[in-house]
Amino acid sequence: MVLVITFFRLSLQSLLIFCASAHLVPIPVYGNLRNDGYYFLDLWVGTPPQRVSVMMSLTGSPLTAFACSSCERCAQHMDPWFQLNQSSTAEILPCADPRCHRGCGNRNLATSNAPCEYEQRYAEGSSIRGWWFEDVVRAGSQLIGRKMMGCHSEEKDIFSTLKANGILQLAPGISDTLLAERDADVIAVCLADYGGIVTMGGPNWSFHRGRPKYIKMKQRMNSSIFAQGRSEILVPLTSISIGWHVVPIHGETTVESGTTRTYFSSSAYDSIRKHIESFCRHRCGLLTAKRSCWITKRLQYFPALRMNFGHTFRWAPSAYLYARRPGHYCYAFEDDGPSGRTILGGSWMLHQELIFDFRQGRLGVVPAECPRHFARPIEVLWDMNSQVGHSKEDHHSDAFGQIHVSPAERDSMIAAVLMLCLGLLSMKWYKRPKAPAVEMEVALASLDTGDSPCGDYYALDD
Repeated sequence: MVLVITFFRLSLQSLLIFCASAHLVPIPVYGNLRNDGYYFLDLWVGTPPQRVSVMMSLTGSPLTAFACSSCERCAQHMDPWFQLNQSSTAEILPCADPRCHRGCGNRNLATSNAPCEYEQRYAEGSSIRGWWFEDVVRAGSQLIGRKMMGCHSEEKDIFSTLKANGILQLAPGISDTLLAERDADVIAVCLADYGGIVTMGGPNWSFHRGRPKYIKMKQRMNSSIFAQGRSEILVPLTSISIGWHVVPIHGETTVESGTTRTYFSSSAYDSIRKHIESFCRHRCGLLTAKRSCWITKRLQYFPALRMNFGHTFRWAPSAYLYARRPGHYCYAFEDDGPSGRTILGGSWMLHQELIFDFRQGRLGVVPAECPRHFARPIEVLWDMNSQVGHSKEDHHSDAFGQIHVSPAERDSMIAAVLMLCLGLLSMKWYKRPKAPAVEMEVALASLDTGDSPCGDYYALDD
């Protein structure tokens, strides 16, 4: 009986996971901290579709923009520049369009057909500028629809060195983001050491290795001169514990997927380093002369850092250290200066799913086995009638190529069917009618004489 109940409980759980994941929009993530230094998504823009790689960001302005063929000051990226004149569905946004938010500067061009411009500057000194256009866009295997995007006319500093062609903000801001119509009020980000997945609409339960814990999350909006408003995601990190030592965290803490490493103020950074190295003095390996890397094969001996947000979360050594080469690990967090703010970047987000619930103002954190993508598919062939992409070749990906069926849907569906079948078989076995004792004795006696009362002794199986 216990076995039957267990089978049905697992079957019900699998079916619930499958039903919960049916409305989700999963999008593959590529990149890593070791080589690329960031994570990015693939968009398919225009008709016919052209692939464009965009670094994903959770803060900043709700701007999706990338290098186009008309750019005079753009670098070469991993994908060819977007060819606007080769898309039959592309339209340049003029200054006269009501959606042009101060994109023409101080010029009186309210009735002009001049292109609406944007400019975005970032804290580290980099910047991008260009002009807006509208076109059809797809993410993963999903048709997003006609959206406003930007064509770079100039890239400075970091943007001129990125392999990715541009940037995309996931979180909703003062105005709509690219994915706003795809349940952007709840975004789940699951990053592995190589690649990962972004799920629009809710968490991806099939990856979880525990139950999510939720903490308060505040989204702060700031105005911008050229862009459509900036946003920041703030969480209440109060301290970090290493063994018995507690390092207090002062000031505001920001979560940002577009930032490769995690940053602390000088005092917090020095204290965290000091306690890790004190803990590891005789057990973890050799600290190199640069004092930021370790030569070790004992990653499991490093202490887990306990992050206190009201709930306590574990920051594993496999996340706060990254491998530059086999046996050579370096810190994935840095000093942000004396008055620097705490920024929880991509290294803090590894090996767990973060559930950004903008509707309820909370952030869920749960350990997860995030899918890994070592490289992008070589090519995707699009069926323009069904708007679904088919992978021609999935190159070194151990998750799913172009997400016809997501891992959550696939695994949950298989598990649900198997568990349901096993449960039904177990129930049939448990309720199998048994012959009365007298009839059974008669049947067995007849078998000894070779004369079955049923004419065929196999009738006993009925």
